[in-house]
Amino acid sequence: MGLRNRTLLTEERCFFITTTCYQHLPLLFDATCFTILFDSFRFYNEKYKAKLLAYVLMNNHIHFIIFFQAETRLIEYMRDFKKFTSLKLREYIQAQQAKQLPHIVFEHRSQRFKIWEDRYDDVYLYSRDVCETKIGYIHTNPVRAGLVTNPVDYPYSSAAFYEGKRGKSQLMHYRDVF
Repeated sequence: MGLRNRTLLTEERCFFITTTCYQHLPLLFDATCFTILFDSFRFYNEKYKAKLLAYVLMNNHIHFIIFFQAETRLIEYMRDFKKFTSLKLREYIQAQQAKQLPHIVFEHRSQRFKIWEDRYDDVYLYSRDVCETKIGYIHTNPVRAGLVTNPVDYPYSSAAFYEGKRGKSQLMHYRDVF
């Protein structure tokens, strides 16, 4: 699998990321799945000296904006994040939604199941305007999906943080970067 010019973005620090569940399946089906993702963000943000600026966790994909405070290690971050969450989500699916297992069988080398698509999309955010556009896109994702009418009502998004309705958690405000 090629890196699609990712090695050219070693000096940049801020990225909009999208990663999708295998075959767009709704594998993120409840609060426990989202807790697995949040805990993983917390761990890998500390490990790679990164901060989340915004996020939305949907049932078949996630979007987030990540800022690396020191060295940009996006490739390693995403590799580790997806590998660990794949394991934990697969274990949880096996325990709670065993009927989904046949849909995620994927036998290749030592791999037996697949939670995430292999690739992820990354967009380098080079300005405040571009960052604000991506944050708006992230926060309106649940509205476009028909899950809520107001972005701040969706519990698995940073929209409420930006409206001052939730504590800081593990987020950094984008204005602290741009």
